[in-house]
Amino acid sequence: MSGSLPDRIDVLRLAETGRTLHGRLPLAALTRLAPTLHTVEGEVAVEMSGSKEGRVRTLRGRIVTTLTMVCQRCLEPMTVPIDVRFQLGLVTTEEQAERLPEGLEPLLIAEPTLRLAEVIEDELVLALPIVALHPEGSVCAARVPTAVAVQKPVEPEPRKNPFAALAQLKNSH
Repeated sequence: MSGSLPDRIDVLRLAETGRTLHGRLPLAALTRLAPTLHTVEGEVAVEMSGSKEGRVRTLRGRIVTTLTMVCQRCLEPMTVPIDVRFQLGLVTTEEQAERLPEGLEPLLIAEPTLRLAEVIEDELVLALPIVALHPEGSVCAARVPTAVAVQKPVEPEPRKNPFAALAQLKNSH
């Protein structure tokens, strides 16, 4: 998977011709994904191919990357490996979307060309963990016990009874 991907493609034509695209896309180009990341350094490797099966045009592919997110337990950076496969049915109407075979998610094509980065970004957003946490068994600062000096609890001074002076006066008489 090398080279850069085109900015815009005619996905319907891609499906008609059965072409395959391979390439890389910088994470910084994915503006909707960026706020969920700790850093946007790195790239996304993409492989996708179009096909036509009967009357259904499809776009199938694989997206591989490693994202740096913030662990919500310890608030430290962590890496999240992503390897997602997708199968999209290319449709131009909602009626076509309802008739897609099982296993195909609809991709509504409103214009002749579409930004490839948007399709990739949609799939990455869907692949993100609901809550970014270090996996069990890995080092997470929130799970590492810190050495805390054990201090002897300070005992409060016994409270003085405000009526003690009155009791002494009463006992003296």
